[in-house]
Amino acid sequence: MLVICGDALIDFVPATVADGREAYIPSVGGSCCNIAVALARLGVPVGFMGGISTDFFGDMLVAGLTDAGVDARYVARLDLDTTLGFVKLGAGEPQYVFYDKGTAGSMWRRSASPLLDDDVQLVHVGSVTLIATPVADECLALLKQEKGKRLLSVDPNCRPSLVRDEAAYRERMTSILGLADIIRLSTADLGYLLPGVEPAAAAQRWLATGAFLVIVTDGSRGARAYWSGGEISVAAPPVAVVDTIGAGDSFFAGVLAELFRRDNVTPAGLTTLTPAVVGDALAFGVRAAALTCQRAGADPPWRHELVGSNTPLS
Repeated sequence: MLVICGDALIDFVPATVADGREAYIPSVGGSCCNIAVALARLGVPVGFMGGISTDFFGDMLVAGLTDAGVDARYVARLDLDTTLGFVKLGAGEPQYVFYDKGTAGSMWRRSASPLLDDDVQLVHVGSVTLIATPVADECLALLKQEKGKRLLSVDPNCRPSLVRDEAAYRERMTSILGLADIIRLSTADLGYLLPGVEPAAAAQRWLATGAFLVIVTDGSRGARAYWSGGEISVAAPPVAVVDTIGAGDSFFAGVLAELFRRDNVTPAGLTTLTPAVVGDALAFGVRAAALTCQRAGADPPWRHELVGSNTPLS
C-alpha cells in the first residue's frame, strides 16, 4: 500500500448556472487528496493520512476518498473546520485563495492517526501541508521517522502566496526534499525554491543527497525525469483543455501507478530503473494529466479510461 499524507480540502470551482449567473461549485480537492483518489482509480492500493473535519464538508471529503477506493484507516476526524479553497481560472495557471486557519488539516498531528501497518511501501507528503506549523513540522517528523523503513515521496506544489515565514519554509523544504526518494515538482516550484537553477542541476543536487528519481513537469511541454542511469523526457499530448486543476496530481499518480504495476516502488526497484521503465511511467502520467485537463475540476481518470479504448484523448 501507498499512503498519501497531507491536504484534503473543498475546492470551490467556478461555473455558470442555468440562468447564466456565475457560481462556485464545491468539490473534493487538495493536492494530496487528489493524488490518493487518482491512485485508487488507477487500481493502486492506497490510503490517506491527515486531519479531516467532522463537519459536512469533512463527510464529503471522506466519501470522495472512499468512493474512489482509498483506505481511510489513517484519517483523523477532528472537531475543527474544513479548509476551503476558491479557484480562479484564466489563461495561465489557476489562482487559489485558501481559508485554512485552525482547520482540521492544518492542525493535524501525527499522534492523531494510527501507526502505519507493515504493508505500507511508500509515504508521500506535499503541498500546503508543508507550509505552516504544526502540520508542516509533523510531516517533516513523519518523514524522519519513516526514512529507511519505506520509500518517501514529495511534491512541493508550492503556494508562495500562503507562505508567511519564507525562511522557515525554505529551511523545512530543504530538509524534506533531502529525505525524499522520489521528487516531483513543476518548473514553477523549482523557480520558487531554487531561483536560477536549471532542472538538471537541481535534480543532480537531490540525487546526490539520496533521491532515486527526480521528475520536473512543465505543463503542456511535458515532463523530464532524472535518475542515476540518465534522464528522459516525454511530451504532453495536445488536448482541448477545460482547466488544469489537479493535472499535476493526476500526472504524479499516473507515474507512481505505473511504477507500482512494474514492482518498482521498492528500494531495489528504484535502483534498477531503466529508460524504458521511466519513459513508460512518464507517458502514463502525461496521459492521466491530459485526460484530467479535459474535465472540469480535479477529476482524475479511472484505469479503464487510460488502458481501454472507450475514452480516447481528444
